[in-house]
Amino acid sequence: MLAAFAGAVAVIAAVVLLVVIFAFCTGMFPGVLQIAFAAMLACNMLCAVFWIKLISLLPLPKATREGIGLLIIQFAWTLTLWFSPWVQIIQAESDDWKDIVAGTEAKISVQGDASNMGDITRPLFVLGNHTSFFDTIFSVTRFPTSVMWHLRTYMNNSLFKLPVLGTICRCVGHFSVHFKSAEEGKFKLDEEKMKITDQKVDRHLSNHGWLCFFPEGQLNKNPDQLLPLRYGGFKKALDFDAKLMAFIAVGNAEVWPVKAAVGGFPGKVVYSAKVLTPNGCRAFAAELRKQAKEKNPNEEPLEDQKLLANELQQVLQKEYDKLKQIQGGSSSKKQD
Repeated sequence: MLAAFAGAVAVIAAVVLLVVIFAFCTGMFPGVLQIAFAAMLACNMLCAVFWIKLISLLPLPKATREGIGLLIIQFAWTLTLWFSPWVQIIQAESDDWKDIVAGTEAKISVQGDASNMGDITRPLFVLGNHTSFFDTIFSVTRFPTSVMWHLRTYMNNSLFKLPVLGTICRCVGHFSVHFKSAEEGKFKLDEEKMKITDQKVDRHLSNHGWLCFFPEGQLNKNPDQLLPLRYGGFKKALDFDAKLMAFIAVGNAEVWPVKAAVGGFPGKVVYSAKVLTPNGCRAFAAELRKQAKEKNPNEEPLEDQKLLANELQQVLQKEYDKLKQIQGGSSSKKQD
């Protein structure tokens, strides 16, 4: 089996090398590379679906099957990027994954909507900026394996109907978001269906699960200016006193433009991972409330989820701006 795998990798490497040489010789560099990326992505995802479906038939606990499925798709997407050397990846100096892996064992008493769940491990919520379809692929390849095992995300219910991606999403346990309108920018939810989703999310979080999502709520067609962050995810974070982490990337929209059917264009992606609320988001919100009171003692501060969303939108914007400078100038830590 190992020999077969090594042979397959060698064949892929040879094909990629030939594609790059052909692209240089013909002057069709971006288009040819896009085709190569699309072919590798499609093949790897189809292989991932086969193994994920096979794992789903085994008599394993649901969380175990989902975790294995996530690691399979992580490997499939990582393999695609390994053989896409025209996508340059740079990790900024700030990288808090080690702290996350080592520092999430503190027990807390859950209050709010989850008051009946007792003492659980404080969950992690990973927040990302959303500029491209490449965001999901790229972030999954950068998350540590031990983190990836616990993570689930929210996805538009329409994506679950896609033949390959939908199969993966169902098998790994992602959560469907039901909108009443399919119109872009309309966020009115189907409240009855979302009650079921919320129950699933609460069970996941109470069983030591974590979440990752894009708090902007939609693809940002102006990547350099983050959209206002939606409040719903922060309310859930406050319910569980989650630790919040930012995973910000610059350049994904160059690799996979919003209007492109598939990505794979040459580009440079710079990213960072930073803990935002090391002591949980309740303590962070309390500090924001205190500061608001001191600044305007006669005004009642906003609700905690609004305070969090407004403040973190500015924090994420500053991090994005810093990474943008790195992308256009000096690099920090290059990753092939």
